[in-house]
This record gives sequence, structure tokens and C-alpha cells, in this order.
Amino acid sequence: MHFNDARKHAQSTNVNLEREWNRNFIKKEKEFIRVLESQERTLDDIENEEMVDVLHKVLLLWKIGRKEEMRDVLVETRYGKKEPFYRVAQIISETLPMVSKEKKLLDGFLGTKDKLRDEIKNISRQKRLFE
Repeated sequence: MHFNDARKHAQSTNVNLEREWNRNFIKKEKEFIRVLESQERTLDDIENEEMVDVLHKVLLLWKIGRKEEMRDVLVETRYGKKEPFYRVAQIISETLPMVSKEKKLLDGFLGTKDKLRDEIKNISRQKRLFE
């Protein structure tokens, strides 16, 4: 997206675009702003801070079959219990073209949402029992 358009969108959500680009998943390339897809990142460069960072990390872990670690990230960040996390993933998926690899990852992950949420609830119950 052209910088001016991206800046207007960012301002409407109270995001300081200049402060955010080239920090995590938002990149400035000449006069354009681009949001990275999960497969453009590595597990090592993703911190569990922002929702999109957690989503990217979860997608990368899901893609390589590290489901327990993925679940641990969702438990640790508490996003696994939050419906907005899954809604954001769904909304992103709906905006992507059908042939997008990112869409396929998102849809695969979202297909396991109910099972994953049940596992996360059980983990939370077990932790409370031992505390």
C-alpha cells in the first residue's frame, strides 16, 4: 500500500506508523508500506508481544507440526482463550486470495480452533489444581 494510504489507515486506529515500521511485521520499502506474512519471518525473530506476532509464530509452528509448542505459546500469551485472536485470524483469512499460502495456513489453523481451545482449557484447569 502506498505510504499515504497506509498512514491514513494507521491513524484511524491510533497506530503511529513511523514508529512501527521495520520493527516487527510492518516494513517500509521506498514509498510503500507492506505487512509481512508469517512465512516471511522466522521463529527466532518473532517476539510474543503483539497479537500479529503471536499469530505468525503460531502459524509457523502449526506449519512445521510443532503443535505442543504452538499450544504452549497460546497458553503463555493467553491469546488461546481470547475470541478476538481467532476473529482477527478469520478476518485476515477472508481478505486473502484463495491461492494464498497464508490463507491456507490460517484456514488450517482455524480448522483446529475448537479442539485447541478445549486443550487449552484443560491445561488451565490442570495448572490450577497444582497451584
